[in-house]
Parts: sequence; C-alpha cells; structure tokens
Amino acid sequence: MAQSNGVVNTYLVAYNAASFVGWAYVLVQTILYLLENGSDLSGLFSRIGFPLIYVQTGAALEVLHSLVGLVRSSPMTVLMQVYSRLLLVWGTLYVFDYPEIRASPALVLMVLAWSITECVRYSHYALSLVGIEVYALLYLRYTMFYVLYPAGVSGELLEMWAALPHAAAIRPAFKGFLLLNMINYPPVLYKLYTHMMRQRRKVLGGEAANNKPKGGVATSSDAASKKKKL
Repeated sequence: MAQSNGVVNTYLVAYNAASFVGWAYVLVQTILYLLENGSDLSGLFSRIGFPLIYVQTGAALEVLHSLVGLVRSSPMTVLMQVYSRLLLVWGTLYVFDYPEIRASPALVLMVLAWSITECVRYSHYALSLVGIEVYALLYLRYTMFYVLYPAGVSGELLEMWAALPHAAAIRPAFKGFLLLNMINYPPVLYKLYTHMMRQRRKVLGGEAANNKPKGGVATSSDAASKKKKL
C-alpha cells in the first residue's frame, strides 16, 4: 500500500509540475507577444494557440483523477470546469480561423485569466505534494478567483459569441449548441464561484489562518501525504 501511494504521489507531482510548465509557457509567450506587438493581435494564436489547446486538453485527466479516487475533488465539479474550456479550445479556437476569434481582446482576457490561475494552482499542488506549503501560493489560489473567474468567463462568452455566425454557416445545430452552452454559463459560474468561496473559508478562515507559517513557507509530511484537491 505504501508503495502504491508513493507511485500515485509521484505521478501527481509529475502531472502538476508538467501542467505548471505548460501554462507558464503560455503565460510568458502571451505577455511577450503583447509587449512586442501591442494591440496588434493578428499573430497571437500562431504563437500560443496550439500550446494552449494541448495543455488545456491535458486537464481532461483531472476528471479521471477524481473518478478513480486519486484526488478528493468532486467529479462533477471538475467536469464542469474542464468541459467549458475544452469546448472553447476545440469547439471554437481550433475550428474557426477568423480574426474576431483568434485575434481578439477576448482571447487575451481568457488566456491571461486561465494561465495565471493555473500557474498558481498547479505550482501550489506540486509543492504541497512534496511537503512544501507556500502560504503566498495558498492565499493566491483561494483569492484570485474573485477577479479571474469573472474575467475568464467574460472572455469565454465573448469568444463563443463571435463564433456564432460561423457556427451557423457550418450547421444551425452547431450555433444552437454554442448558444445552449452560453445560456448554461450563469448557473455553472454561480456553482463554481460559491464552491470556491466555501473552499476559501475552509482553507484560509479560522484555524487555517491562525496556522499560517512564519516566513510564508512550511515543510510538512502531512502536506505530502494528503490527497490534493484539483
């Protein structure tokens, strides 16, 4: 059993570390592109498009992780988070090569919100699994969502809205499918947002806040042994 736990822990460390590297690459390349080109977004997708699609597709493994019990997260909550993003990268960005989709401010907003969120999340989990708790990462993980969730969702909805005419040209049902997903965003966002608020109170409130490590970093065998929520 100990050996099995060790294998699972090693796998989760590798998964979270690899995901961090992927999202960090997307974030850095996005920032560099904006610094180099300003408001000219015509080449942004060529620079980050496929790395973005690949690293986000890798997050589908998190649904499997929750289903088989590698992590304690609710499979339904994870599925809601992953599904909408897969729809965006494969059902919108990959399918439609139009400037209003691949070279839009909405894409920048969406990518920055996603990549900042995931860099913090995956680095926090990877370090926690090896017994290192960085309070700054913990705080950011359960605080930045207040701004980044609405920002990311705004970018996602604008991207899908821009795709509607092109989806209709392919097949009216495709447009209807995207519209149905857009209509479903408010209740899903509410569920995920309130879930994160509850998690924030649980993790940062009360006793957890009182146990904040001095210097912002703690090493603990407990951190390495407990399953992290993805």
